Amino acid sequence: MKIISKDRIEELHSEPPKAPKKTRDVAVKLVTSEPKPLTKSEKKAEAEARKREMRLQHIEDERRRRENIKRKRREKKQWQKPKTKSMPKAESALSLAPISKTAPTGSKQPVSKQFGIKNPPVRQEAPPSRSNAVPLTVEKGVQQQHPQPKDNNAHFDRHAAFESERSYIGQRINQLLSLIRFNITFKLTIGYAFRLLFIFVLLLALIYAAFSYYLFYTGEQRLDENLSYVQAMMQEGTAYDAPLFQTYLTQDHLKFYLYDQNEVLIYESIAETAPLLSQIEAPVTFDLGDFPNLPDLWTVAAVEGPTDIYTLALQKDMSYTRNILETTFPIAIVLAIVFMLSSVRAASHMANKQLRPIHTMTQQVQEMSISTRLNVSGTKDELKDLAMTFNKMLDDIQQSYEREKQFVSDASHELRTPIAVIKGYAGMLNRWGKDDPAILEESIQAILGETENMHSLVESLLFIARNDKGTLKMDMQTFNLSELIQEIVKETRLIDTQHDISEDITDRLIQYGSVDKLKQACRVFIDNSIKYTPEDGKIDINLTPKPPYNVLTISDNGIGISKEDLPHIFDRFYRADKSRTKLKDAQHGGTGLGLSIAKIIIEQHGGQIIVESDLNQGTTFTLMLPMQTPAGDQAFNR
Repeated sequence: MKIISKDRIEELHSEPPKAPKKTRDVAVKLVTSEPKPLTKSEKKAEAEARKREMRLQHIEDERRRRENIKRKRREKKQWQKPKTKSMPKAESALSLAPISKTAPTGSKQPVSKQFGIKNPPVRQEAPPSRSNAVPLTVEKGVQQQHPQPKDNNAHFDRHAAFESERSYIGQRINQLLSLIRFNITFKLTIGYAFRLLFIFVLLLALIYAAFSYYLFYTGEQRLDENLSYVQAMMQEGTAYDAPLFQTYLTQDHLKFYLYDQNEVLIYESIAETAPLLSQIEAPVTFDLGDFPNLPDLWTVAAVEGPTDIYTLALQKDMSYTRNILETTFPIAIVLAIVFMLSSVRAASHMANKQLRPIHTMTQQVQEMSISTRLNVSGTKDELKDLAMTFNKMLDDIQQSYEREKQFVSDASHELRTPIAVIKGYAGMLNRWGKDDPAILEESIQAILGETENMHSLVESLLFIARNDKGTLKMDMQTFNLSELIQEIVKETRLIDTQHDISEDITDRLIQYGSVDKLKQACRVFIDNSIKYTPEDGKIDINLTPKPPYNVLTISDNGIGISKEDLPHIFDRFYRADKSRTKLKDAQHGGTGLGLSIAKIIIEQHGGQIIVESDLNQGTTFTLMLPMQTPAGDQAFNR
């Protein structure tokens, strides 16, 4: 859009209006003038230009539409912002008043119509801010003009449209290919057949090239023999136009030319346009690019006559070689087809034979359950490895399923006992126990105890569930491990006075980890020793550094653990068989989750647990905690 200054607008207003007659004359002239007819190329170019303009206009309209949508969203968000300041009423009225645009004095029409501007673009102003709005005025006789934004994104829009169309076509092609199912046998057969066909075609081309060179080479040798024979016949006085001479030339596909000393043709065996002696190129070299039409062979030699010396030229026609190649080519095609079909059949048979175990495995998998396994007998290849891996995966799944099943059963059993106790005491209180203070106190204490047991059990289950899910988090920090173990030993002596507890703790050992969780794990091992060690038994707690580990050893001289139970002591809800461990006191039996939780805590710290136990001799738990800082460096124990 062209911007008109204020002075130019006043000049246009001061000029008198043009006579309408002149305008009508111009219109008549334009109508009566006949346009020059366009050629086909010009019409085609004009049509292409019109289509291109329409596409560009469509892209521009789409871009403007998107800009309008974005602008309206921005305006809506701006108007929906909450007020931060209160304004005077007068200032608010001025800021909310619309901007007035006055036309020039003495004109009743807008400026755009006065100067012939059709459909001027109307720019919608953004709503003024309520906080700092200032009333705007337009000078008299001046129309606000806003230049059109440049079309800088037209190229990018066209590129984006092209990429979108290409991706759409690619998606449709992928959907079409997904509907077509090719089995492995078909793919192997086609691939094998095409590879063999390629090899056969390559060998056939090499054979034809070698055969062509052989024909060319034998033709050169035969031409040299023909030249010697012709020279001998001419020296013996045989006329070159004799029937015997002509028969010899015809049998060997030869053409004979004789020139005098001035290179003038004297005789030719076949009436045709004879080449000049200077144009004859001899000898001719073999060129594979001429296959299958090999060039004619030439040879030139001098012959001494009775009075003068003549020059003879022999031309060997090699068109017969093309006939030989054309005759053998259909035979080669037939052989290729036969070879192709036989290759396809052999490849299909081979693929079916190799993939037969896969079909058998597929049928077995479709009919199998979690307790059945694939048959791996009779195979000694990669398929056997695959079947063994699949069987191992099923073993792991079955073991996991059995553990989860046992876990649910044990958890239900552990929860059923306290619930039954709580229910029994609640029923007793409901019937007659609330009137007896002794029964009421006993019931309350029993219910509180069982509730605490249930709370502990549920917390343990949640801890294990978070670890299995991978959401277990610990507050890690650097602390003095020696002080922690000394604190645990002190608290244990206050609680347990029936065992001899001794310690050997190295001072100032630094550890990085969770203080609460490591304390919980240590209590689990110490409590386990207290439970399964007779009264007046001995429990030793030692802490020594063995870089890169801090080693905590908890040993006792209790009843020990049998070899059958030792691999399962860290399983959830596992309890050792009392007949083997000689555990008679039923009160020592726990929930079976303590050692499982302790193992999880130690493993979360990157540590290891070593258990050594002999039945009726005692048990030793060795905890190896790495001396790691948050950055992964080794901690220095000072």
